[in-house]
Amino acid sequence: MRSKKLFVFTRQVLKNLTSSPVTEAYPFQEASYSDRMRGHISIDIDQCISCTLCAQNCPPRAIQVDRKSDTWSIDRFLCVQCGNCVQVCPKHCLKMEKGYTAPNTKKTMETYTRPPQKKKIPQAGESCVFCGLCANKCPRQAIHVDRETKEWLLKKEDCVHCELCAKVCPKHCIEMKEE
Repeated sequence: MRSKKLFVFTRQVLKNLTSSPVTEAYPFQEASYSDRMRGHISIDIDQCISCTLCAQNCPPRAIQVDRKSDTWSIDRFLCVQCGNCVQVCPKHCLKMEKGYTAPNTKKTMETYTRPPQKKKIPQAGESCVFCGLCANKCPRQAIHVDRETKEWLLKKEDCVHCELCAKVCPKHCIEMKEE
């Protein structure tokens, strides 16, 4: 019985020594990724408007957005690559990029700083019918529409300049004007 096990073991050792490796030579050859691979989150920080929708919809809370300092941060250790942030981003500045993030021995936050931008605020035109679609779509509830008194109000401090209100307006009466 022992000799049979030794023979099987020896045969496997010789096979492993003479055959080519099964694994890829990753650092020396570019890795090939399957179509089903989710990848990792990447951001085009120049397009980000700091609306915080990505952070609000992140199940493990791996994303943090600081509107005052114009920074966007992600904890790669917490991120589960679910793609919720990519789906809710109104500016489409987030995407799932194929490949793996570089391994690290410490938990760190990757922080990106947004360059200063001219901010545009929405203003309702005279053709507004006060339907309220803009208020419903606003991610920060910065718009209030009163149909009875025919008032359209904007809280400038809550507006994140995402332009969603202008996109959903059926009459196209909302204009984005620079502050």
